[in-house]
Amino acid sequence: MNVHTYAWLAWLISGLVVLTTTRNPLIILLVDLILILFQIWITPPSRKILGITLRFGLSVLALSTILNMFISRFGKTILFSLPTNIPLLGGNYTLEALVYGLTNGLILIGMFTLFMILNQVVSVHSLVRLIPQAFHPVAVVTTIALTFIPASQKQFQSIREAQAIRGQQLKKLRDWLPLIIPLLIGGLERAMQIAEAMTARGFTAQSERKIPWFEKALLPLGLIFIILGWILDLSTNLPISGVLIILLGLLLLLVLFFISGKRVNKSTYALEPWTQISTWISIFALLLTMAFIMNIPGYQSLAYEPYPTAHLPEFSILHGLLTLTLLAPIFLMGEVKHDQD
Repeated sequence: MNVHTYAWLAWLISGLVVLTTTRNPLIILLVDLILILFQIWITPPSRKILGITLRFGLSVLALSTILNMFISRFGKTILFSLPTNIPLLGGNYTLEALVYGLTNGLILIGMFTLFMILNQVVSVHSLVRLIPQAFHPVAVVTTIALTFIPASQKQFQSIREAQAIRGQQLKKLRDWLPLIIPLLIGGLERAMQIAEAMTARGFTAQSERKIPWFEKALLPLGLIFIILGWILDLSTNLPISGVLIILLGLLLLLVLFFISGKRVNKSTYALEPWTQISTWISIFALLLTMAFIMNIPGYQSLAYEPYPTAHLPEFSILHGLLTLTLLAPIFLMGEVKHDQD
């Protein structure tokens, strides 16, 4: 979609910052509506998918609200009460607990929708490509793990269709055996094929280059400095700052990752271009992130607390307008599509 992976990650981070830095239900509800509109624009859902999404959102809201009402009995606005002689369920149920649980549910829906959108606009290989070269084996294993579930789903669907043609009906538990056994055998066959392909490409080959002693010492030294800095940071009577020692330990680990990554010969088939759309999306994401982190006018309205009495939260027009920048990719990519047409 002519947008760089880093730009999408910046957009994702800005959305997560908004959802995690505010408890204002009006702002969170605005973010959820924006993300739902974004998802519908990316892939216009069918009636079935839309129904599943709505049922999931309503179930998350209901579960979060009910659990918080049962766990938290604080608040002055009592909705109803149950006899106190009922174990675990007896007591007052307040509007404040309902509002707090509803806010938590809206935050969970927003986070889920953010990652769902990222999964639709960015491929798995683009995300794995961002892993540092020092973690090359981890990147390969992650790629295989992420592609295993979609491949298993496709194979399960094909097996189910083949069994349906043969007249197989899934009524009892034993009727699932003709599906599970071929699925298990197919998974083992794919695993053997992947293992043979990786061995043929020399993935298991050991390098004959000897690792220098100072490179071996970087990992234990970095961990020792981090632990020592943490201990010194807890001791307020010492003149030495533990934060500096922790930063020194992190620096040693970064040097180790850089040196280890140099030993990996990594080639790229095609570089991902950085477009003007990516620049604008990153700028809007940075502005949105700074607006919800820095103390600007209207910042106090983000800290909403329904206890002890529920009240209508304040709404910062500035933060509301900046939240609308999450829709920037729709307008920017929409102009590109219109020009191409």
